[in-house]
Amino acid sequence: MSNILIEEFSPACNIQAFVEEYDDCTYFYLWNFPGEEHSSVSSCWIRNYSAAPEKLDVQAMKDGNAPMLTVEYCAHPDGAEKLQPEDLSIIWFEECDAAALLYKNEILSIIPSWSGMGEDYKYPGYARDCIKESNLCFPLGTPDTNVLFKRVETSMRFWQSWDNNPWPSIQQNFVDAITSSLGSIEKYYAIDGGKWPPKAMVKVVRENITYIVTLGVSLLPQPKVEQYADQPELLRRFEFAFAIESEWLSKNERQMLRYISSQTSLPWSNLIFLADGHTIPCKEVSTIKNNFEFVLLSKPEAAPRINLPSINGDTINLLWIIPITPKERNYAEKNGSDKLIAKSKDKSHWIFNGKSKFLKESWF
Repeated sequence: MSNILIEEFSPACNIQAFVEEYDDCTYFYLWNFPGEEHSSVSSCWIRNYSAAPEKLDVQAMKDGNAPMLTVEYCAHPDGAEKLQPEDLSIIWFEECDAAALLYKNEILSIIPSWSGMGEDYKYPGYARDCIKESNLCFPLGTPDTNVLFKRVETSMRFWQSWDNNPWPSIQQNFVDAITSSLGSIEKYYAIDGGKWPPKAMVKVVRENITYIVTLGVSLLPQPKVEQYADQPELLRRFEFAFAIESEWLSKNERQMLRYISSQTSLPWSNLIFLADGHTIPCKEVSTIKNNFEFVLLSKPEAAPRINLPSINGDTINLLWIIPITPKERNYAEKNGSDKLIAKSKDKSHWIFNGKSKFLKESWF
């Protein structure tokens, strides 16, 4: 028999956190379900309720049952008291893809974003009642030995800050930065669907060029950055910008705006991060002009400088959306986006006008 003691969904990712109690032990889980074919579960043993066994019950695992932690790794070899559901709470990391489990306001377990099982790695979560690394859990340690304590503390302050809703002030800072660079805003679109976190998009028209800039996407740091970047603070946060000759946008404005809006959730819905040089599919541009089926995310030197405010000390990357053809995307994948950009002799290659800015047919 098992019993769910607490469960909670991530504020931004398709992840459910829950604690499941069995007859003789308890586990903390993060269930990631972006789609039925790609779901995965990260788990961490929490505590045994009875005397710890000498050997791991492998057969129980094969049968799909949660095993007790063996005595070699257990801080309470004779078993610990049962957890009371009302004393449990879950703290999501700011990226919303990892979480800590608190019991009576003390950290009991942490499942970081890199937790999981693979052919060449085994990274379970961290448990306070674990004293030695095992396949079921790692020791939680102390604030002096585990940097995740600080991450939990920072996350708690972040969520508490929303008790007083900082968005109006942040929103105004973004609007001021955009208008001081591009000019007055023609339209303001809320793109969060009334859900948290708040996000918006503004439209500015200047000299027959329409600019679209998002604001609020950078409130959350992107997931997975720290696993792949040496300086994650430089890549954690972004906003989108798009520039197009107004005549090209007029007939398909709603569809293009909907596309940009939907991409603002891409890192959290797919547990990836977006950065300078990345490419993503975009069928919407092809309806404006055939053959542009992808976009390149870039930080062109000639684009307007918009001095967006930093968020918690992190720089915000303004990623310009540049439509590209399938051949241009293939070239970027094989040779690098910087070499693709170097092919352009047009300093305004970041402004879409229905023409390929990087490769000509004769170059293939």
